[in-house]
Amino acid sequence: MDKNKNNITAAPQGRTANPFDFGAGLLRPMKAENPGLVYDAGPTDYVNFLCGIGYDDSSLRLVTGDHSACTSFRPTASNLNYPSITISEFNGNSSVIRTVTNVGSANSTYTVSISPPRGISVQVVPSVLTFNFYGQNITFTVQFKRVFQTRGYVFGSLSWVNGNQRVRIPLVVGSFVS
Repeated sequence: MDKNKNNITAAPQGRTANPFDFGAGLLRPMKAENPGLVYDAGPTDYVNFLCGIGYDDSSLRLVTGDHSACTSFRPTASNLNYPSITISEFNGNSSVIRTVTNVGSANSTYTVSISPPRGISVQVVPSVLTFNFYGQNITFTVQFKRVFQTRGYVFGSLSWVNGNQRVRIPLVVGSFVS
């Protein structure tokens, strides 16, 4: 929604915008200085992502400039610890892993709030994250299951909420069954 509570549109067509158009949403600078949680991706995350999208060892080394190698186990590209989740070829059942880092209050608890994509059920395990210290990491799993068939991309969101912060990421699921 824009500042007038109207749907954001994508120019020039004027259609309702989606996360492909606006990403994770609008930045609120005053809240950005104390986000509460962050999705922190490091070099290993990006190596696994490149392996997951099909890079071979030779191509991977051109990007990394080192001796990185893809293991025999192919990681899932959707598991890049990024502040959004996209499953581009949804087969009806999928799980994605994310890790958040506490950059807020030492003792804080966040509860999940889900706005599932149309036709998809979403479950998060665990559904409550309790942090005991600044810098603590907690990993959670997001499980997607088809409720009814959809075609194309459908959008939703996942938020971690406490009394002060709402850390929201988009959920994007693509299904292209003929």
